[in-house]
Amino acid sequence: MKFRVAPAIAAALMAAVVIGTGPIARAGDIPINPTLQKVIDGAKQEGKLTLSYAANILGGADGARAGAAGIKKEFGVDIDITYFPGPSFAPMAAKLLTEMQAGQPSTTDLYNGTAVEVTPQLSKGLFRKVPWTELYPSRITSQIAEADSRALRIVTKVPGILYNKKVAPKFGEAKSIQDLLKPEFKGKLYTTPYLAGFDVLVAKDVWGYDKTEQFIKQLTQNIGGLVSCAGVDRIASGEIAALALSCSGSEAHLPKYGGVLAENVLLDIASRRFDYLCVPTNAAHPNAAILFALYASSPEGQMKILHDGFGAELDTYPETPTHQEIAALEKNGAKFIDVTTDWYGSHPGIEQDLGKLIKIVTKH
Repeated sequence: MKFRVAPAIAAALMAAVVIGTGPIARAGDIPINPTLQKVIDGAKQEGKLTLSYAANILGGADGARAGAAGIKKEFGVDIDITYFPGPSFAPMAAKLLTEMQAGQPSTTDLYNGTAVEVTPQLSKGLFRKVPWTELYPSRITSQIAEADSRALRIVTKVPGILYNKKVAPKFGEAKSIQDLLKPEFKGKLYTTPYLAGFDVLVAKDVWGYDKTEQFIKQLTQNIGGLVSCAGVDRIASGEIAALALSCSGSEAHLPKYGGVLAENVLLDIASRRFDYLCVPTNAAHPNAAILFALYASSPEGQMKILHDGFGAELDTYPETPTHQEIAALEKNGAKFIDVTTDWYGSHPGIEQDLGKLIKIVTKH
């Protein structure tokens, strides 16, 4: 293992991780068919893969390291993977679009984002169509490969109340979103400056804008401040008691937080959201990117990259812990709204309405 500093972000974040491996015989479990073999051959010629996304996504540097080992095991391909932390979903999508329009290679060979960021880019040709169901037919279905195979579901996220069990156990007793307005929570509850998770509510077939606006105005009177979803350490330390709505709540499953965090999913507004992997049209190493995504979709990759590095997996795969958690929530009465690319695309105006609500929160 070698470490190489990514010049543009060395001072701000962390060193880039470069993973190189020696030759090894194939010992993987993903069946090789002619379509996949072409991708494997292409990845061997590329020999490299550049990954850039937030350090808490896909396990960051550790996830890249696991991906390199997985690609070697599954496909017998030695790839140098360079990882460096990048901006959040929306800024990265904007950056990639600018690069594509300028005829430049994409900053990252694999984009990670939600339906909110992916859907607007589908009409702009930013992402490649990849035959995911042909490459891994025993695993990836047409449900998982969305948007005409341009967006691959990789993990399920369920927003709720992410709270410190030692500092504020009462947040675990909340049953409804209206409980966030209780006087005993005043000043202890934080929310995000971009109102993560609340966008679903403004949909006309959910709450609609007027009802959501009324609730947000009440909520701003109860919150103690704003914190991004990257501020989980502040919750774990006890500085902040709780965050609602969380971006995923998956941090509660990560060993590094020592069991101090918990997430309470509010059943009356339960939404099931997905992160997607997309290969930019102008990716320099598209075949290597596809192999990384395939490994991350495998049973082993779901555990080593998503479970170990992110705290959640794709619930569509029945063997995952997240599948069991979703089933338990549904048994308790949750009726999930699935925020897919199709769902988001069929609800125009959500981004604009959310923007108006964000102004209310940030000006408070």
